[in-house]
Amino acid sequence: MHQNVAAISGTIEVRAGRSQLLSRLYHEVGLAAVAAEFKLPVEPFEPELAEAIERGARYLAPPKLPLAS
Repeated sequence: MHQNVAAISGTIEVRAGRSQLLSRLYHEVGLAAVAAEFKLPVEPFEPELAEAIERGARYLAPPKLPLAS
């Protein structure tokens, strides 16, 4: 019998071990990447969002990082 795993609420999270930390980290890095790509200033955002962007930016490579040859 085939079961639709996506239809069962919470199944994906259980299989992933409910890693809230990784989920938050991915979200923050994604926010920081979008903000960096569009060169958005952090100041106009709500404090919580600005802090999330700043935390995520710590994991991004510097924009002028030389490429290995």
